[in-house]
Amino acid sequence: MTRVSSALYSGSLLHRRYRPRRHELRYDVTNLFIDVDELPEISRRSWLFGYGRKALFSVQDRNHGPGDGTPVAQHVRSLMAELPVAKPVGRIFMFCYPAVLGRVFNPLTVYFGFDDEGQLCAVVYEVNNTFGQRHSYAMAVDGQAPHAAEKTFYVSPFNPAEGEYHFSCAIEQDHLRLNIALFEGRDLKLCARFEGQRQELQDKVLLRSLFSLALQPLKIIAGIHWEALKLYLKGLRPQPRPAHAKFSVSLPKVKP
Repeated sequence: MTRVSSALYSGSLLHRRYRPRRHELRYDVTNLFIDVDELPEISRRSWLFGYGRKALFSVQDRNHGPGDGTPVAQHVRSLMAELPVAKPVGRIFMFCYPAVLGRVFNPLTVYFGFDDEGQLCAVVYEVNNTFGQRHSYAMAVDGQAPHAAEKTFYVSPFNPAEGEYHFSCAIEQDHLRLNIALFEGRDLKLCARFEGQRQELQDKVLLRSLFSLALQPLKIIAGIHWEALKLYLKGLRPQPRPAHAKFSVSLPKVKP
């Protein structure tokens, strides 16, 4: 049973590529881990964090889901309502980078859905690429057991849109770990791992992290392009990018 609350998680993001060339990068990052139903209340009591309003740090509906301003909580609940979960989803926590002065690029936002007993029962992985497209992988899960999804979305220009993601996570009160591995057939192509420690989601903590958080959007987007250049110099070449909707969702296939 997992009992969690809204917080910040600061730690290290590791990205390791195995094929066709070995490559590794590591960044220090800070993520929000926030109950989507508490977004308005946390915004009201915070000077530095806002939801749907201008603030130094914020979550904006337009940066998530269909991008049309649909409230985050409404959108993610509608997705999880379509999943074959054993028990109804209760609380949903959003794991993402905060926008800084309205600007952010979230390569990945994860929504964790817990039932009323505190058991993880649903997850949505919302992926953004640098071409302005977004795709969500929604699935029912059995607690914190590993789970998988077929890759259908073009992210890195050096990877095709095919493959299979393997996910695992460990969510505790003071610690969070998230692992993602991409396989092409039986070959491990790359893996990404975040591991962080919990901090209170309070203005004094945000203020203490002001410098690192303020630079985070620039660090993320600049880092993506810098690492892409290094991969190109290592001999990797862009793969064809198939046509894709601006926003789409993968749901579990219904068995006949």
